[in-house]
Amino acid sequence: MNAPLPYRPPGEPVADPLTLDMSSLAEQPLSGAVELAADRGPVVYVPGAHGGFVAVRREDLPTIHTPAPAPAPAGVDPHAQRLAAKGVFAAGAGVGAYFAAGAVAIALDSLVQALIAAAVAVGVAVAAPGRRGGGDTYITHHHVTNRWWGKSSTTIRNH
Repeated sequence: MNAPLPYRPPGEPVADPLTLDMSSLAEQPLSGAVELAADRGPVVYVPGAHGGFVAVRREDLPTIHTPAPAPAPAGVDPHAQRLAAKGVFAAGAGVGAYFAAGAVAIALDSLVQALIAAAVAVGVAVAAPGRRGGGDTYITHHHVTNRWWGKSSTTIRNH
């Protein structure tokens, strides 16, 4: 059933919609124009006079003319201006963070170079010839030969 049930006042007996009354069908002759569902067009249900809904063809409904949209105000939209300002601020903050990170990297690199230079100077001062007793210097040669099946041989020579 596509159509809603018609309105019935309270107290009026309701016929059972599942049982078909054959006597009323035989008494009423079928006559009149035949209207096909495809010819009828779309149907809209609107509130009726007694609280129920009535099926009305869409083309029979009165048309409501909507007013034309108001023209856009002259100038730039304030929301668009705020959005553009946020984008410019974000770009400036990003560029500033980039330059700040570069400056921190330069400062950190200079600090590391200064610490390395100090370490070398301390190493040279400690290894000065007058401070240490003379010692023997050994040169060690390690020679590793790898062969098939995991066999390796190592030769160590000191000079």
